[in-house]
This record gives sequence, structure tokens and C-alpha cells, in this order.
Amino acid sequence: MANQIIKRKVAMASIRSDDSAGKPSVHSIKYRKVDGTIGYKRHVTKSFQHMPGAGKFRGNINTNHEFLFRNLDEQDPEKQHFRIKIDLLIEVDGMIIDHTNGEYNGNPNFQ
Repeated sequence: MANQIIKRKVAMASIRSDDSAGKPSVHSIKYRKVDGTIGYKRHVTKSFQHMPGAGKFRGNINTNHEFLFRNLDEQDPEKQHFRIKIDLLIEVDGMIIDHTNGEYNGNPNFQ
């Protein structure tokens, strides 16, 4: 079965959305790490926490091009929050993210 392809804008809206109780929705994500390997997290939500360090996380994803997640499967609270560059996200909830701005041509080997 082929994976559904969604636009980047739709994927970001889905990740930022809240459930009916006002809590962040839970998603699974697949992403490309900086070293080229593939990472996968089964249960993540958007995060409002600041990352440890000198600089604070800016919440405007249009200017920093990163998304701050909270890994719900991680037991250690110090390791729950992590950042991913938006361009490195591959899938959200099993749906492939089209980062091409409408230039995708239907190639089955697209990733």
C-alpha cells in the first residue's frame, strides 16, 4: 500500500494542532538525522519548553526552521524535549511530507 503524501503546510498544521481537550495532539514522526541516518519516534507532541543552554527557543517556526518536540516514550525528563529541522522531517503519522512546494511529479521513489 502506498503512503499518502501531504504538503509541508498540512503536516505542520497537524503537528501544531490540539485535541478537543486543548492538549497537544500525539503523532509519530520519521526524520533524517544530520548524519544521514533515519530516526523514528512513536509518540511525540509539540513542546512549549525551552531547551537547556544559553539561548531560548524561538516559537516562530518561520524564522528558526525548527520544531520543538516532546518525546512521550522517554522516561528521563531531561531528554524528553528535542529539536528537529523542519526540512529533515520525512513522515508524520505515516504520511510522507512533500517539501517540494508542489513540484512533486509522482515518482514512486520519492523521499
